[in-house]
Amino acid sequence: MERMQLNGRWALVTGASSGLGREMARDLAYRHGSNVVLVARREERLKELQQELNARGVESDIIVADLSNRDDVERVFDAATTKRDIYAVVLNAGVTHFGEHRDLSWDAFESMLATNVTSTVRLTNHFVPYLVDRNQGGGLMLVTSMTGLVPTPYQAAYSGTKAFLTTFGQALYHELARENVSLTTFAPGGILTEFGENNGLNDSFGNTIQMMPANDCARMGIDAMMTRRDLAIPGMFNQLQLMLGQIFPRKLVGTVVAQAYRRALTSRQS
Repeated sequence: MERMQLNGRWALVTGASSGLGREMARDLAYRHGSNVVLVARREERLKELQQELNARGVESDIIVADLSNRDDVERVFDAATTKRDIYAVVLNAGVTHFGEHRDLSWDAFESMLATNVTSTVRLTNHFVPYLVDRNQGGGLMLVTSMTGLVPTPYQAAYSGTKAFLTTFGQALYHELARENVSLTTFAPGGILTEFGENNGLNDSFGNTIQMMPANDCARMGIDAMMTRRDLAIPGMFNQLQLMLGQIFPRKLVGTVVAQAYRRALTSRQS
């Protein structure tokens, strides 16, 4: 398939109010001339980004939604596709828990599962036939994580949700190989975000794990989607980490990751 052409077309981004999602929306708009549908829970933050985009001549719309809520997920698809043709879909929304798994409440786990997995699969189920029917050469991107490729103690549940999405996305890439639509799985490692700053994780992990600026990571992700890659891992450090993880036993990899995360957790608590 040819490279995606985003200029003047509509792209939808979930989790767009901050962090990687916000930077991906900016990259789509500023570097590629795309119009953007912004989806997230925080209306005020979405409106701020919308005003910024509009001031730069970018057409945008916002949909306030909590993707842990099934009704909101359905509403996102309906609202996004009622007034416009969607050409690109970036499913980025996600939540995590950093700490002992036993400290994660069942309600919080179910909310994580609904946000990270169920909403992503449901929106994929909606948008794949939608894009196939329109036959415009559109594409989807599932934002997963390096934690879905290596065992990640102290983010056990989050790692599990991302492992599901990574395998799910790679499998669908092959199912769609004969269609005029592509699906990219994007698995970044540590990213410098507002969430990490507020929780002390940026500083904690900075001593043990190479953290990537969110705007650089966003640019690499959008480029991977546009060139229709199946699986994209941004940054040489992350690619080396994955290669070593494939060479050494998973138990050893888990031990090394556990040590790094334990140090970060201890640093955050001190």
